[in-house]
Amino acid sequence: MSKYKQLQHAYQQQQLIDVVMRPTKDIYTGTICQLNSRYLLMRVYNDYGLLNGYVLIAIRAIAFVSDHGADLERIKQRIKIAQSKELFASQELTVPPFSADHLLTTVLKYLIDQQLIVLIIGATNYQYQQAKIQALNKQQVKIATVDFFDFAYNNQPIAFMKNQFDAIEFGGQELNQATKFFLQPHKHQLPIMVKANLHLIPLLKSLKDKETLIMVYINTSNNNFYVGKIININNQEMVLSLVDQDGYFGGYALIRLSEVSFVSTQTDYLRIIATYRTWHQQDQTFVQPVLDDKMQFDNQNLWQSVFQQATLQKLMLRVQFRQLNTDFLAYGLQAKEKSVKLAVFDDLQRQTTQIQEFKYDDFARITFGYLNSYFTKAELIN
Repeated sequence: MSKYKQLQHAYQQQQLIDVVMRPTKDIYTGTICQLNSRYLLMRVYNDYGLLNGYVLIAIRAIAFVSDHGADLERIKQRIKIAQSKELFASQELTVPPFSADHLLTTVLKYLIDQQLIVLIIGATNYQYQQAKIQALNKQQVKIATVDFFDFAYNNQPIAFMKNQFDAIEFGGQELNQATKFFLQPHKHQLPIMVKANLHLIPLLKSLKDKETLIMVYINTSNNNFYVGKIININNQEMVLSLVDQDGYFGGYALIRLSEVSFVSTQTDYLRIIATYRTWHQQDQTFVQPVLDDKMQFDNQNLWQSVFQQATLQKLMLRVQFRQLNTDFLAYGLQAKEKSVKLAVFDDLQRQTTQIQEFKYDDFARITFGYLNSYFTKAELIN
């Protein structure tokens, strides 16, 4: 069966499907709202089983379509859990019925009229480009860029051919919040960054128990960072209460300070996330009903304290060791003064583990208590 025939069948049956993109390997999971021989419009779910906007996809960019398999079954279960636990989701965007014959044009005109911030994939020098669509003619689309990390690059004009993009996402949580945030002009602020030196630990200690959000960059990669506030710190490690990219509570990270390359206390991105957090706090939606943002840890032995509580609650842990580039999923079995016994997953599909004991000195960082770990626990160790 051809891809188009598969899509037609899924549209007619309103099946939940996976659409896997060829250039990026991105996977969109959802149902088809509209379809023609060149484009489809999908209503999509995020990894937590929550509706998360729409995506307009060029069929030529699709690698394959699936209406069954382990990934779809996983999302179906997450949808059920999300509904039963009444998880907070973005307000659903109501879109008009788009013409199938002129799907591309009518969707683009709608995005121009609404001035929504969208994510354009595969059409510009950057694989992923946030933007507002400004104008449309028979051949070209004109956009104004949006940069969440550097406002100096906002409103840069770019034009590309109408048939050039692979996908356009819109109406999801992050993009809707960005649309609201950028209704007002925001000037770029020079970032404040402190490298790992003698000044870093005193700075971090001064921020303990404050609402100030920081970005913590790890030695392994400048693209690997955490956003959160400091709730525990000593001279060797700290615990962050994390905030995710949508401004929700994002669990905890216990980080060895020797793993930190630098910390940012002022960036454009931090302003965005702090604003999102404030909105959720005002709406009393900051913490998902299945999560706990009130955990407390003993500052004298943070590793033992964290592992003891994680073991008691059988929390799923993402563990990064100091000498390895790969992280692992695990859960605690017994926390001692200087070591912990973990069940480390060695085969996620078979759900098998190896039981090993590790010294606390072996760990670089661990993360836990975030929403995806709640679902992973339900799937692997419930």
